[in-house]
Amino acid sequence: MPSILGNAIVIAVLVVVVALAVRSLWKSHKSGGHCNGDCSSCGGCHHK
Repeated sequence: MPSILGNAIVIAVLVVVVALAVRSLWKSHKSGGHCNGDCSSCGGCHHK
């Protein structure tokens, strides 16, 4: 039984970390802070 509880805790922590990472990426995308890799059409690239 203790191993199941340990696995559940580890899985819960991983779910929280992944959710925070996805949330951060989503917020960055919504605020226009993303790069599509095409610098010719990007107004935010500073290196040429």
